[in-house]
Amino acid sequence: MMSDFSTYQVSLPTRLRFGPGSLGDLAAEAAPFGTRAFVMLDPFLKGSSLEARVLRDLEGAGIGARLWHDIVPNPRAATCDRAAAEAIAQGATTIIAIGGGSTMDAAKAVSLAVTNGGPCWDFTTRRDAVVRVPERRGLPLIAVPTNAGTGAEITPFAVLSNPDLHLKATIIHPFCFPDVALIDPDLHLTKLPRLTASTGIDTFLHAFEGYVGTRPNTWTDLFSIRAMELVAQYLPRACAEPGDREARIRMAEACYMAGITLGNIGVGIPHALGQALGALKDTPHGESCAACLIPTIRWTLPEAGDRLARVATILDPGLAGLPVDRAAAALPDRLTAFFARIGLTGGFGALGLREDEIDLLVDIAERNYGQDIACSRRKANTAGLRAIVRDSL
Repeated sequence: MMSDFSTYQVSLPTRLRFGPGSLGDLAAEAAPFGTRAFVMLDPFLKGSSLEARVLRDLEGAGIGARLWHDIVPNPRAATCDRAAAEAIAQGATTIIAIGGGSTMDAAKAVSLAVTNGGPCWDFTTRRDAVVRVPERRGLPLIAVPTNAGTGAEITPFAVLSNPDLHLKATIIHPFCFPDVALIDPDLHLTKLPRLTASTGIDTFLHAFEGYVGTRPNTWTDLFSIRAMELVAQYLPRACAEPGDREARIRMAEACYMAGITLGNIGVGIPHALGQALGALKDTPHGESCAACLIPTIRWTLPEAGDRLARVATILDPGLAGLPVDRAAAALPDRLTAFFARIGLTGGFGALGLREDEIDLLVDIAERNYGQDIACSRRKANTAGLRAIVRDSL
């Protein structure tokens, strides 16, 4: 059953500043938070002109900066602990995250650990584990995304990995909302097509999974539908021509819109299984979730036909006017064609999963992402999840 559309709540505490060239406002945004910034950047930005510009602008505003580049995809909780220790030693008054979802997630964890003490892993939600609830707000956080993907700049989540346990788990708390999201689409212009596709499809999934799940409402539908429309129109353009400024602007808009959906109503089975694959194989997040999307749709189809039909018409307006069941049944083929246009064609097998690892993957998903699995309109048991994974190989 879907939730009553007349009863819902909205949370959007992050102040959003959007537009090409808005990076120039970073120092002004940081100034009210004090004079010592702990700046966490994607490692490929080390020594870049962007890094030099940020340092120059902060110093010009009287803000000293300590740089931290030790961030990898699927950020390690232990590394976040070390970063928090550095921020404490600096006496940081604010944290600035410049990068993709991994950098922003790491910064959220560091922000909480500085004011509440670590380790960061203790704040994550896991089945059969006692979650440590932060008692104090973290340091003020400014998020500056350098791609359009996770929407972490506007969500209350921080995903961390623990390679020793083969787990990825999420900090879920309102204190994870950044204070400011400074979104400058010009920072996305140099992203290569593969990364653009991998992150861009994550944006689509955030909008899609919330829209077809059990918790959508009138407010989130506005963002979900518009985000999917923008991705359908502009992601292929951004992949084909990375310097297409209009495409980058629209994808950046789609990203934060889908992030609003994600932050308020969550995601579903593709993210549960994709996160589990990332924990097991350290795979790219967007590709991992997308790899099981079509099998999940086929499995879900009997319970979500009306909304799946609406998504199908977004990808192919020519389907408008068809009976709901026929339009919904066409969605897997339309998505297959869309994935081919952006260069994402592999399943779980291409990402390294073996058939004898299916049970392990499902166990990881059920132990750590039950809240996502529960958002499916067709209720999934272990056998159902195994069937989806098997069809995703």
